[in-house]
Amino acid sequence: MNNKVVTIVFIGLCLLLLLSVGGSFWDGSFDLLLHNGGNWKFPRTLFIFWVGMSQAGVLLSAFLLVMKVKIHRRTSLLLELSSLCSLVVAVAFAALYSSSVKMNSDVHSDVYGIGIVGFISLLFFVTHLVAADSAEDASLCKELAKIRRPLAWILLPTVFWVVSEFALDYAKIENSMWQGAFFPLYVVSIVFYMGLSNSIALLSFENYYNRLIERFLMLCSWFVSLLFLWLILLKGMGSYTAFVFACVLPQLLFFEVVRENLWGRLLVVSSILFGVLLKCDFVVNHNDYHFFSNATFANASLMFAGGALFVALFFGVRFLLSRFFENDEILMGEESDSSDGEVSDTDGQKYYSPFSAPEFKVVRLPVLCGVLAAVVYGYLTSDWINLAGPFGAYVSSMLVCLQPLAHLGFSKKRKGGRK
Repeated sequence: MNNKVVTIVFIGLCLLLLLSVGGSFWDGSFDLLLHNGGNWKFPRTLFIFWVGMSQAGVLLSAFLLVMKVKIHRRTSLLLELSSLCSLVVAVAFAALYSSSVKMNSDVHSDVYGIGIVGFISLLFFVTHLVAADSAEDASLCKELAKIRRPLAWILLPTVFWVVSEFALDYAKIENSMWQGAFFPLYVVSIVFYMGLSNSIALLSFENYYNRLIERFLMLCSWFVSLLFLWLILLKGMGSYTAFVFACVLPQLLFFEVVRENLWGRLLVVSSILFGVLLKCDFVVNHNDYHFFSNATFANASLMFAGGALFVALFFGVRFLLSRFFENDEILMGEESDSSDGEVSDTDGQKYYSPFSAPEFKVVRLPVLCGVLAAVVYGYLTSDWINLAGPFGAYVSSMLVCLQPLAHLGFSKKRKGGRK
């Protein structure tokens, strides 16, 4: 880990936070920080942004694992940890400014769904850590490696479900013109874009530069640009400022002087995340230039406080768990037996008929039980439309995580019986 860069970024955020808090006395906006008023919409903007960040890292990690892209353990652990820390920041904003973060009953159900995704993400992260800690125990490591991809198969559609439902339900409150079948695809694409941006920043803090992730980021920036332009030119409801920061400025990565420079990459990534923040503010306030025309030091204080809290949480946990992250190499897009912390798969080149691959054999019974649990849940409750899917995923993931314990217990019992 590049301690110098992390220290500079954290101290910079803290200084900006102190300056913005001091400035809030000057412009009279300090009362907004203390009083939980319902007419202050910027906490709502930050809540939406950090909820998106809480899905971004784990979405990218699960997607790469499902697609069998070789990614080193450290990279996936960083992405998964960033999602958990972002969820804590989102919960903090929702708790401190509950009156400003207005929700109806549908959004409350979606918040429960986000909590379920957070719990499954925690299971995903913890099983990864336990596998790293059990590298010398081949049997335990092998059993945990078997459930990594099944958990990703459960987590990935659950994230799509929850993000789409949250976006549509929140649109009912903030801006009805965002409702429609196109909006979930738009939101999921932006969340994936945030995950790629976040991964480049985190790897930069680790003194690594991954060219394949950079290519993914550029491809995603072009796709998101098309979505932005479609909304701006055809629908007349896009954000020009968000388009400039999130789509135009990232094209600076084409220049080697920016691409090969640590601070240049961090500047581009910060531009993308700031552009997404402007997009969230546009959804909340229905005004392209609201963020700049109504800028106050109180808004800046919350923005820098969220960033400082995330950096403190992330790198605090990163320091405590440093023995799981330290490694001399990061691989992505290359074959390696140590990639993603999994044991080598000797059957990796075999062809399997649909739904007969090893990960599907692991996940079939848990998913069936999860579907049955979701049906029962839907029959007994009134909010089944939003929560049936996440609840079924919760049951499925719990059953998948119990399988290694059951297999190890059965094998030990069988060995004891032979003796």
